[in-house]
Amino acid sequence: MKNELFQIAYIVSILFLPLAIGYGLKRKFVSQPEKISKIIIIFLTKSITPFIVMFSFWALDLSNKTIFTLPFVGMIVTTLALIPAMFFAKVHKLNQRQAGSYVGSAMFSNIGYTLGGFIAFVLYGEIGFGLTVLYCLFFKPYYYTLGFYMAEHYSAKKTARVKDSLKKIFTEGIRLFPLLGLAAGVGLNLLHYKRPLYIGNLNDILIPVTTFAYMLAVGLTMNFKAIKKFKSPVFSMSFIKFVWSPMVGILLAYLLNYQNIMGGLPLKIAIIESFMPTAIASLVLASLFDLDQDLANSCWIFTTFLLMVFLPILLFILYII
Repeated sequence: MKNELFQIAYIVSILFLPLAIGYGLKRKFVSQPEKISKIIIIFLTKSITPFIVMFSFWALDLSNKTIFTLPFVGMIVTTLALIPAMFFAKVHKLNQRQAGSYVGSAMFSNIGYTLGGFIAFVLYGEIGFGLTVLYCLFFKPYYYTLGFYMAEHYSAKKTARVKDSLKKIFTEGIRLFPLLGLAAGVGLNLLHYKRPLYIGNLNDILIPVTTFAYMLAVGLTMNFKAIKKFKSPVFSMSFIKFVWSPMVGILLAYLLNYQNIMGGLPLKIAIIESFMPTAIASLVLASLFDLDQDLANSCWIFTTFLLMVFLPILLFILYII
């Protein structure tokens, strides 16, 4: 019990304390918070994150090919979120711009290194973190194709081109470098180069420190003012994120027999990732396609902080399976 309480306290302190610090800095001390946030994220993504990904994949057991279905589980969970999202958009009588923001917020969850990946790291170490990176492989191509298509469907603004965005995955450093880290880690793994022991200890430091810095950068961009306007949508969004998507993720994981692979670790990773709140990427969609940014921001903030309430439930589920 003490160990579980420590894990919850540790996760909350690394994820939510920097959000509060960043928000406090934004309100009282920082004159250009969005600019500083962007600088921090770009620096971390281009410099430290690729090495974290490489080190994790270097140690990952790739012998069981079933784990390579993890990205497809993520893609299906993301796609099936459209069913309740479109239903609730009608129930709430959202206008077109609001519906676009709501659908984007429902589809995309914070499954990456900073939230789903960090929780997996705290609970299951580097191997757990590596599996979350594998789970996330679908995200960028999916985001720039179907994500952009859905956002454009609800938008009156037709400026962002899917083809150009896909091209940037392979040409723009902030998107390319983590993928290069992954490729290098897989290459070293398959070539059977033994990873030095100190690298595991290095990742034990780099992952929480980088997560803290990422969340600090995100805190610099938070805006709580609009949540009151969207009480009903943010509550229904919470149902999608913490009830619907986990049910879909758990069902798919059992169908793929994840419970009998690597001691059930892929099952646990699928559950963690399907429990994640709205991704900040949904705010980017709202900005690019002139959707309702206040609604996207409200869904992101509300579900992110609500994760603190659901963390004990998530840990209990992981414990009993």
